[in-house]
Amino acid sequence: MKRRDIQPIYAETYQRKKRTRRVVFGIFLLLLIGLSTFFLLRWHENEQLKKYPIRGVTIDQSNGYIDFESLKNKGISFVYLKATQGAAFTDDSFESNFQRSQGSQLPIGVYHYFSFTSSPVAQFKNFVRQVKDNTGSLPICIQIQYYGTFDQSTVHWQTARKEVSQLSHLLRQYYKRPVVISTTQQIIRHLKLKANDKTQFWLTDGQIGHPNAGATFIQADDKAGYKLDRQLVFLPMSVFNGSRRQWRGYVD
Repeated sequence: MKRRDIQPIYAETYQRKKRTRRVVFGIFLLLLIGLSTFFLLRWHENEQLKKYPIRGVTIDQSNGYIDFESLKNKGISFVYLKATQGAAFTDDSFESNFQRSQGSQLPIGVYHYFSFTSSPVAQFKNFVRQVKDNTGSLPICIQIQYYGTFDQSTVHWQTARKEVSQLSHLLRQYYKRPVVISTTQQIIRHLKLKANDKTQFWLTDGQIGHPNAGATFIQADDKAGYKLDRQLVFLPMSVFNGSRRQWRGYVD
């Protein structure tokens, strides 16, 4: 009978410790690479953001109480307030937000969240009832996003084109100012929209640092942190696609 080669117990323990050290080192290396990549990407994003000196945020009732003067002191140059959604919903904080925003001297805009199931006339009436003349100084914004069961394949695009066009026309005619459409490049293509003096674009999927031709605003961060009154608040942050000089001409 052949004799088995029995390894000493300390040799097995040594091999197990060696394997454990390799695994730990591998995990540590992966974490180091991950963290380095994260900080490198953040650094690159911050460098790209420096090209856009004019930054703003959007606010709705879910954000709670916002100190507009503090936002201004944090470098924010404009604010958009949610007013309405569809044919019936109104933002509970709109009126108080608008009134408090006036003391900050920040350029203010208001936006409506578009509904694929409500008529343009009903949405227009809901907006006017809520907003009245409290539209601020910026173009009125129509925000168009997929929601619920709606996506690229379920939206009836021919109908949506007519309804967005009609709502835009009603708002422009009533308030005598341009409309800015806040949405993705894909939805813009489906709606066959063109940027002009009456219709501007606010890209929610534009790439900071790229040309983004035709875009007036670009969403840069859907959850930017701001410390206001010793409390950290996260708000969607966007940039004006131009210089300070161009911004002065835009708001004037």
